[in-house]
Amino acid sequence: MGIKAATEKEYSRAIRDLFPQGEYWDRQFADPQSDASLFCKAKTNEIIRFRNRMRDLLLESDCRTAVETIGDWERVLLGYTNAHLPLEERRVLLSAKKDLTINRMDIADIAQKHGLVLTDIIFPFKPSFFGFAQFGRSIFSRPVFFSVFYIIAAFQNDELKTEARDRVTRLLDNASFGRAHFGTGQFLGRSYFNIEYATRAFIGIKALEDFERELSVRLLAANIAFYRYGF
Repeated sequence: MGIKAATEKEYSRAIRDLFPQGEYWDRQFADPQSDASLFCKAKTNEIIRFRNRMRDLLLESDCRTAVETIGDWERVLLGYTNAHLPLEERRVLLSAKKDLTINRMDIADIAQKHGLVLTDIIFPFKPSFFGFAQFGRSIFSRPVFFSVFYIIAAFQNDELKTEARDRVTRLLDNASFGRAHFGTGQFLGRSYFNIEYATRAFIGIKALEDFERELSVRLLAANIAFYRYGF
């Protein structure tokens, strides 16, 4: 990544060129055990070590190439460490978290990857502000500083639909309100389950857990997302 160490011969020649010219110094460098020769050798090795360390530090400055400081990157960006995961997987998670740009298209693509189709993203609360600066000229935060929103998705994959329907059917069979309520309620303007806790039936579905996990590493700490699923 831009910093490379030259060969031992090249560094030794560069150091030797710093010495005065003359027969005395020629005789010194002709003897590999002379003080001048041993000095050049020691300094050459030190410069190579230093240059290699500079390259290592440059690699550590990016979470995509970090090795020694991977745990520090995780503590800063994630708030926890993933010491049990392979190095490459840890880098992928950090890269996703570091990339703080995410939009509706990104969420739709992630949903599709997990067998879902993004239906809507709803912000139920309007942002308000307080805490003006001392002279009343600027607010302390931006509108996107803190946000709560709903991500609404529908099952698209047939296998996922079957598993979700089976779970909801079992939930309704065990409830006193019967099947007549299935799919008839309105949630935020769309046809979803009218029973608030119905989405508990989907807990443990791996595709949904993976979808939410992949989004969670892309969202900022101040973004609080709730998920609703339907058919």
